[in-house]
Amino acid sequence: MVRPCRRRLSMREEQKVTASAYRKIAIDIAQDIVQGKYVEGQKLFGRSVLASYYQVSSETIRKAVFILKDVGILDTEKGSGIEVRSIEKAREFIDRYNEVEKITSAQQEIIQWAERQTQETEAIIEKIQFVVHTAERLKTINPFMPYEIKITGESTAIGKTASDLRFWQNTGATIIAIRRGETLMISPGPYATFKQDDVFYLIGTDRSYAASLKLLFG
Repeated sequence: MVRPCRRRLSMREEQKVTASAYRKIAIDIAQDIVQGKYVEGQKLFGRSVLASYYQVSSETIRKAVFILKDVGILDTEKGSGIEVRSIEKAREFIDRYNEVEKITSAQQEIIQWAERQTQETEAIIEKIQFVVHTAERLKTINPFMPYEIKITGESTAIGKTASDLRFWQNTGATIIAIRRGETLMISPGPYATFKQDDVFYLIGTDRSYAASLKLLFG
């Protein structure tokens, strides 16, 4: 038998000696078998020696061994110790583990990407709100501030959407927000309906603003 060298767990490993520790130990033993540290028919050290090596309880080692026995890698007989049964099964076990790790890693990357997208969207909305609120306060029209148009009862666009009017195509202006009563709708999109007393905030040139007024009021 090859006597395992005592190793010291890293701080991260010490912090993660939880109910899942036996799974990690099972993987570690299977890797040792695949890498040739043990051969088929060879007996491993008892639970107490393995527990000391991995710095865990004998019960944790028992669970790790049970996993490997269940998939045909190890064999245990009362009074005979723990015996390596199949290197091929160990290789299959490690291959499955590696595939699961790849899937888990991909899932984490997707979650992180989604979180970044959410943060970026929130940042954009915050900037639009700042621009709109500043425009409302200053009531000043210049190339760097949004134009403001209130939909009055004279508007021919009431009840229609931006898409119905082909708003961007006909004006070159982009609707960045709509204030409807106390509600501010950010980036309302092409299906925003024009309603009386709505206030639209547009980004564009003086020509775009003039075209918007003409489109909305005829």
